[in-house]
Amino acid sequence: MKYLPILVVMAGVVACNNDHKKPEQQTSADSALYSDIIRPVTDSIQQYPDQDALYYRRALLLFNTNPALARLDFEKAATLKPGNPDYWAGAGEAALLENHYDKAELYFSKALANAPTYTYLQYKLATAMVENKHTVQADSLANVLAGSADGKDKAFYLKARMAEDRQDTTAAIAHLKTAVAAAGPRAEFEAVMELADLLRARKTPEAVQYYTQAWRQDTLNAAPLYDAGQVQEEMGNTDAAMNTYRKCIVADPGFAEAYLAMGRIYSARKQWKDAYEAYNLAAKSAPSSALAYFNRARCQEELGNKQEALADYTKASTFRKDYKEAREAIQRLSR
Repeated sequence: MKYLPILVVMAGVVACNNDHKKPEQQTSADSALYSDIIRPVTDSIQQYPDQDALYYRRALLLFNTNPALARLDFEKAATLKPGNPDYWAGAGEAALLENHYDKAELYFSKALANAPTYTYLQYKLATAMVENKHTVQADSLANVLAGSADGKDKAFYLKARMAEDRQDTTAAIAHLKTAVAAAGPRAEFEAVMELADLLRARKTPEAVQYYTQAWRQDTLNAAPLYDAGQVQEEMGNTDAAMNTYRKCIVADPGFAEAYLAMGRIYSARKQWKDAYEAYNLAAKSAPSSALAYFNRARCQEELGNKQEALADYTKASTFRKDYKEAREAIQRLSR
């Protein structure tokens, strides 16, 4: 079954009105319906008000900008052709975005009635049930998904969510591990990150593995590598952390937090020249970072460069008005 690509918003109320309103007379809903992209479909709906495909098309166009209006069009299409699961699924997706979980549950149920073996619809229905606090029904549906070839990962995503809702972190971690393993390279980025975060909160080195996996799923996003380095640093493995921060910078040369982290490690080792270079790059990456200038100033002070240190402490104080340590350093060096 074809599933919803990109969605948008609108109501079918204009279908009975053949008189175009002037722009200054239009309501906000009318404005959406008569935008350059939507208007041709709206005009077709006015001419052919019983064509379900037209409402569906307009709903798809409206979904991303106005899910409430999109839902009305999905509902209209579903009313005209109740046997099409795409229409009910679209209404359910829009209802989820609106946080109308009771409606979402109803619409996904109707969609599933017309496509009972479609695992994605089972997953979305169970998701609506979880949001609607119908956990018994959601868990039952998750058990069904767990027995399917293509729904096991989704089943355990749901089980993890329910475990977190009842504050059972141990179960949530176990379920997320099962879900991520079942999905393999298709694992949801957010789920992998959530698993890594939960493991990190428990000070478990295994978190590094999952942060790294998340980065491999989206190599343009350096944040998971930074998080992996943070875990290694927290565990006292600063050599590994430095290597990971370097990878983070290769992935994103403007990642100021990675430079700050490297500077912190160099400072702890009293390698002031290396620390200065790291903080200098942090300041270039984040020109308004008070922390970068303050720490660069500390390095300058340790290296005997009093005037340069004073200039950087002043910058730090400028960017953070309540920076007590910077003000104290300025007073100390100004004597």
